[in-house]
Amino acid sequence: MPDFFTNFGTLLTDSFLQRGALWALNNIPNFPPIIQTVHILGIAVIMGSAVLLGLRVLGLAIPSQPVSELATRVMPWFWIALATNIFSGAFFVFGRPMRYFNNPVFATKMACLLPALLLLGFFFYMHKREPGYWEQQNHRLVAKITALLWILLLLMVATAGRWIAYREYLDYPLWTMEPYFDGSEYPFWVGVENWGLSQIIAATNWFPTLETIHVIAAAMVVGSILWVDLRLIGVAATRYPITTLNRELIPWTWGAFVIALITGLGMFITRAAGHLENPAFQSKLVLLVLAGLNMAYFHFKVYRDVQHWNEVVDTPTQVKIAGFLSLFLWSGVMLAGRWVGHIV
Repeated sequence: MPDFFTNFGTLLTDSFLQRGALWALNNIPNFPPIIQTVHILGIAVIMGSAVLLGLRVLGLAIPSQPVSELATRVMPWFWIALATNIFSGAFFVFGRPMRYFNNPVFATKMACLLPALLLLGFFFYMHKREPGYWEQQNHRLVAKITALLWILLLLMVATAGRWIAYREYLDYPLWTMEPYFDGSEYPFWVGVENWGLSQIIAATNWFPTLETIHVIAAAMVVGSILWVDLRLIGVAATRYPITTLNRELIPWTWGAFVIALITGLGMFITRAAGHLENPAFQSKLVLLVLAGLNMAYFHFKVYRDVQHWNEVVDTPTQVKIAGFLSLFLWSGVMLAGRWVGHIV
């Protein structure tokens, strides 16, 4: 690690910043999982702003919206989410500074975050100085390269953020191992934990890898559905028909959800019996079912009359309720997901 990094960690040790962060983490009820959830929801907003903007520049998402208009709309959301993540992450960095400033994974995260912000800052600056700048033919190639780089860098930031807690997996990498099973009879869910696949995932790099993909996919689920929900409520993207947003964004939601489901199952089987007895995991399942029911009710009941309110800003009350419920339930899923690891 660079000396200035470890020196900064030493400087923060036993400082008023560490004492304040530790007081909040240790004394405010349920503070660690709540502030972690705020951090992950911030990642979801970044996925729904900067990453979707990048995908639009690359021609892979929301083709109905001009790049310049989309950039104007998502720019404030991105900077707010970034500020929120700096604030929420600071509690853990200040609380245990040497865990971070003596950790090469944290250094990697910072090394990816800085150029990502510079690229986004450059993109937003040129757009603000000359609206439509990036849609000009002679600037499109640079725009696509810039967008691709900031997407990759932001994904690396999210990946490194999850791997900070798994430093030992980098020092002693294991991608496969001989599964242990003594041949005894177990109840079904304990037996699932003793599958060879379950034991390999639990004891090797596969677990943090699956968790990383799961968090990024879950953030993409919330980030992509966020714009649809805000449109239903009538506070964002009001220039666009709801059917257009639904058609262009929901496939990304479903794609990310499938990835989150597969990776979630991979983690679940490592502690199947324990998870099923975990109140946070039970709450997460209930909230997922409620979110699914809300989505089903909206699409099969409310959405039938979409032609009557497709382009209006002030949508009907039941449409607003569906949007609010979606935001509330998916935020609850994220909170419950963070609580799972805090209940043993």
